[in-house]
Amino acid sequence: MENCTIYSHHLEFDKVVDIVKTKLPKAKVEFNDGGLQKSLIATIKGGFFGKTKTLKINYRERKNPSYKLDTVECGLTQNLSGMVNFIQSLPAQNETVKGKFLYKVSAANSEMPFIAEPNINDDFKAVLEEIVQMIDGFIFAQPNAVFTKSSGQHFVDKDFALILDTNGISELSDMDVRVDAKYHDEPKDEYNEEQRSRKLRSQRILNENGIKVNTNLPCLISSDNMTLRDRNDVIDRAYALMVIAAKGEGVTREQLKRPIEEKNIDKFTPREDEILNTEVLTDHQKSYATWRYESLYTMLWALGYAKELKYPSDICDVQDIVGTILKPSRDDFSQNCTLRSKNEILDELDKIYRMNWACVDARMHGQTVGGGINPSVIYERHYSLNWLVRYQDQEWDDVQTNT
Repeated sequence: MENCTIYSHHLEFDKVVDIVKTKLPKAKVEFNDGGLQKSLIATIKGGFFGKTKTLKINYRERKNPSYKLDTVECGLTQNLSGMVNFIQSLPAQNETVKGKFLYKVSAANSEMPFIAEPNINDDFKAVLEEIVQMIDGFIFAQPNAVFTKSSGQHFVDKDFALILDTNGISELSDMDVRVDAKYHDEPKDEYNEEQRSRKLRSQRILNENGIKVNTNLPCLISSDNMTLRDRNDVIDRAYALMVIAAKGEGVTREQLKRPIEEKNIDKFTPREDEILNTEVLTDHQKSYATWRYESLYTMLWALGYAKELKYPSDICDVQDIVGTILKPSRDDFSQNCTLRSKNEILDELDKIYRMNWACVDARMHGQTVGGGINPSVIYERHYSLNWLVRYQDQEWDDVQTNT
């Protein structure tokens, strides 16, 4: 058996059925319409000495088709959410292609596992090629006789060019991403005054600093419908981030043993445990870990240890923030923490959310983002603030920064 999975922004399974019938005229095609989940099986019987060949294409689509991925509401959006996290964790030789590909994944509305027995022969490959061209799709595949662009899991576009593999390699210099206007969200009338005012304030700040504004972005959740992380959970997170960032800078596990024990730091995530217990970090792991200083800075602000989050043009003062959390005892640090209000945190999140959209938009168009803001700083703040407001109830390793 050989297989791959096709993803597309479009909902075109009827046309997929037509392609199979046209390309495989001798096949017996059985079609099952299950609404949002469908399937077909094309069977080509072998001759006296030949083997029967089968092609099975399963299909499912989003409960609510969209151009973005901000709600996990069905099996497909759950899968896409995991895929986004997987891609975000990969290195990339071409960050522009990676950024655009993340947008394409977030805009996917249908998924089609393509399963061939005993293999993807020439006839089945012709079906696959026409389908992915027709729906402007992309493919997630394992290496086999058809998919030879990488030795491991990888993504290819409709022309079977390598988009990205687990080593960060891509054949593309750029990537075209198109979404259907009919999937854009309609304006919502149910936003309250708090939400609308917050959006307007954020847009004004962006305008004043020369940062591109997308007025079509929605309002964020209201304070009445949001529950912040528990204060103690935020303290635990801050200490874990301090340790992981230090590990990324080259501090050894043995050197970190004393502060870990003194501060009773034990709330590491699975990904953080892996970094903490890896003797020699890869460049990608080092980068991931050291950028946690920006997340730590955001947590310290949320806990009241920073008067304000400074304008996100430069990285934080590492020596200052480490001293803030490392010098006092854990008891003293905790007793002096006051978690900021929902409205304070939502104000920052709304502003950073819109700044992050500007960063993604600039990256997709090969431009420099306005206002002198640092896209990496913006990303870390967006990530941290989303965790604080329990965005999609995701735990730290799985947080998304959808724009």
